[in-house]
Amino acid sequence: MSAYDRLRPLLEPRVVAVVGVSRQGKQGAVFLQGLLDPGFRGEVYVVNPGATEIMGVPSYPSVSALPKRPDLAILVLPAEPAIAVVRECAELGVPGVAMFTAGFNELGTSEGEERARRLIQASAGRVRIIGPNCMGAYNPRVGIAMFGGMPALPGPVGLISQSGSLVQFIVTALAERGLGFSKAVSIGNQLDLTAADFLEAFAEDPETGVIAAYLEGVPDARRFAGVLRTVAACKPVILWKAGRAAAGARAARSHTGQLAGEFRIWQGLARQAGAVLVRDIEELTDTVVAAAALGGAPASGRQVAIVTGPGGPAVSASDACEEAGLALAELAPSTQEALRRVVAAAGTSVRNPVDVGMVLQGATAVYGEALRIALADSSVDAALVIGGDRSDPAAFAEMLIDARQRSGKPVLYAVGGRFFGGEEHLRRLAEGGVATAPTAERALRAYARLVAARAS
Repeated sequence: MSAYDRLRPLLEPRVVAVVGVSRQGKQGAVFLQGLLDPGFRGEVYVVNPGATEIMGVPSYPSVSALPKRPDLAILVLPAEPAIAVVRECAELGVPGVAMFTAGFNELGTSEGEERARRLIQASAGRVRIIGPNCMGAYNPRVGIAMFGGMPALPGPVGLISQSGSLVQFIVTALAERGLGFSKAVSIGNQLDLTAADFLEAFAEDPETGVIAAYLEGVPDARRFAGVLRTVAACKPVILWKAGRAAAGARAARSHTGQLAGEFRIWQGLARQAGAVLVRDIEELTDTVVAAAALGGAPASGRQVAIVTGPGGPAVSASDACEEAGLALAELAPSTQEALRRVVAAAGTSVRNPVDVGMVLQGATAVYGEALRIALADSSVDAALVIGGDRSDPAAFAEMLIDARQRSGKPVLYAVGGRFFGGEEHLRRLAEGGVATAPTAERALRAYARLVAARAS
């Protein structure tokens, strides 16, 4: 059985039981709502001995009393009762549990460590544990979420996170850029299933093209390093390593019980594996968008052509290009001559950056022809576009997509916040393989990270 097939019941469950939802719907309601809001495509049950239904969902006194064996049990219980339920699930052959329950090794006490030992003992190697101290799984295709109201947008991104709340933030941030998820999982303390397990699974998942991870630490450093090298060789892996400074390391220890490890070691690990190491959610989202636009293919090279209408942003982008370790491509004389036939004679430039000037009418056609000519130059590995067509943003988006697909080269687009016309156009650009970012500088830095990872 493959690594993904072993975890399939936890990531694509058909029957889910939420254990510990109170009759008033307070404790555990967020997890039940995370199944009801997106319209879970399977069957949902509640386990509560004091109720026959909660929030319209049938309730049963125990897991063993359920009419069907669940693929996944979500535990919203205190630590000691949760251990007993894990033992019950192991006896019944339940494939997996996701434990919101805290009070284990993250406490940093002998009592917490002893509870952690008894939890693993209760699982008997038969039921796999996500967590404890986690928010479980998110899969928009099957309708399972960690919170009500999470975006129901499927896509190519797989996310592994030790923080449940950051899953929500990252999913929302990428949805606003038009990009959806295959799966996401909050792994908490990693007492049983670890980041390495989910890396292996996502590497084999055909729905996942790009893997992102927020990690505070790993309990199996040697195995994680080996798995990361293998996975990053076949799919882009973007790592956000938190707990870099002393204060962050202390916070990581109390949050999920993980020893953070020296950041320079993680830098070396990422470099050797060919993974991308980022420092915050902005860098993570920008780089994931760029990697997804490449369709999982490696970044092709450092030589960039800039096609612009605004002059000032092009100057700043040129600086950012060099500072990020990229270079402005030297356009061939034949390319420049072709560009002269497209752009106006005054107030423009056919050198790189290619300045099409202030085009009052027909901006999409002018930008499009200039972009296609630049991409056809053999010295150009990728192109960045700054500016747009306010009169028809949909046509401008299709022009960018056409240039990207015809050339086969990366196309980056600086959207300038919401200037481009809304999320529907960003979604279309994401589908068409165009990498967007709010600014030219962020677009270039994201692409540069992918180029550097490829070169390592």
